[in-house]
Amino acid sequence: MTEADKLILLGTHATSIHSVIFNAESRTLRKGVSIDKLPKQPSWLARHPLHPELIYSNGWVDNKLFVYRLLDTEGNLEKLDEVETGGEGPTHFAILPDGSEVAVAHYRSGSVSVIPLKEDGLFGTKSPSQERIYKGNYLPMKHWRQESAHMHQVVLYKDQILVPDLGSNKLYRYKWDSKAKKLNLIEEINDGLKDGDGPRHLVVHPTGSHLYVLNEVSSSLTIHTLPSSDSEKSRFVKRFSMLPSNDDGSRRRETGGAEIILLPSLKPDGRLLLVTSNRDSPVNDEDTLCLFSISQTNGEDVQRTKQGWLGGIGKHLRAVEQDKSGKYLLVAARDTGRIVILERTGEDDGLELKEVARLEGLESVVVPLWI
Repeated sequence: MTEADKLILLGTHATSIHSVIFNAESRTLRKGVSIDKLPKQPSWLARHPLHPELIYSNGWVDNKLFVYRLLDTEGNLEKLDEVETGGEGPTHFAILPDGSEVAVAHYRSGSVSVIPLKEDGLFGTKSPSQERIYKGNYLPMKHWRQESAHMHQVVLYKDQILVPDLGSNKLYRYKWDSKAKKLNLIEEINDGLKDGDGPRHLVVHPTGSHLYVLNEVSSSLTIHTLPSSDSEKSRFVKRFSMLPSNDDGSRRRETGGAEIILLPSLKPDGRLLLVTSNRDSPVNDEDTLCLFSISQTNGEDVQRTKQGWLGGIGKHLRAVEQDKSGKYLLVAARDTGRIVILERTGEDDGLELKEVARLEGLESVVVPLWI
């Protein structure tokens, strides 16, 4: 591999983790290796903050986390350890910056668990104790997708752990007490969220002032303040539909919005680029990305970009992630079996996306991890 080559690992809804290599100079994308016969649905991947050779994956069906060693630049992996997560359907996880714990969100059981890690990055237990497993406060909802709690993501921001709950229609603000080894609930955020929104994933403004929430069920983006103190409460700011103009959202869909990422400005006085993805449109043959720009200094200043939406990638756009530079974006169409690399362009402000490479034949891809 050359310095221009970028290794990307791809988690799936099957039993494989694939790798692809993108060359930024030649604008080419090639397949690397496939690690097959893994536990079912390795659908989220993360890298250890202090041991970059360690790659973590979930086993959504088996209710486990696994840690692998990255062996080479092609993406070969060696399994080192595994742990029971203490819940059902571990769908997302994040490792604390000091590498001491991994927090896991469970879709099926609607819970969060915190699992200790040893200094070498391996798991410090075979399963978390009951004191390390946290349930939310679910109340019956009207929408059929919200029949129970469905915690969907773990976002770390400074000393807070933010968890969207699709089923309970709220966001949880926690703090991890490293001395007592427990999660403390600060706030349940539901201001401005409507029945049938289903918050799935979120990102935080670089200043820490606002949250941008992708609501899966309603395919909407909602913006909320992120309080600077434990005593303050979050405030709803505004709402946008993520659906293209020919889709009014009235037809039943099994899923909706999937991923949200916030990309940095490419120039000092530029704007941030917020990208959200749609899935399983009952109106269009292919799904779309929805694009917004955000002020670097005012988190409430959110606008649709001139491009607005981007199609032509495929069906079920669940996997979306940026490289370290924030210049390139990988998007996978799970049901089409297509991987696309997009580059940020547009009059030096980087608020438009243009395809520069694609690769066919990798089905069931749901999460990328740029190495």
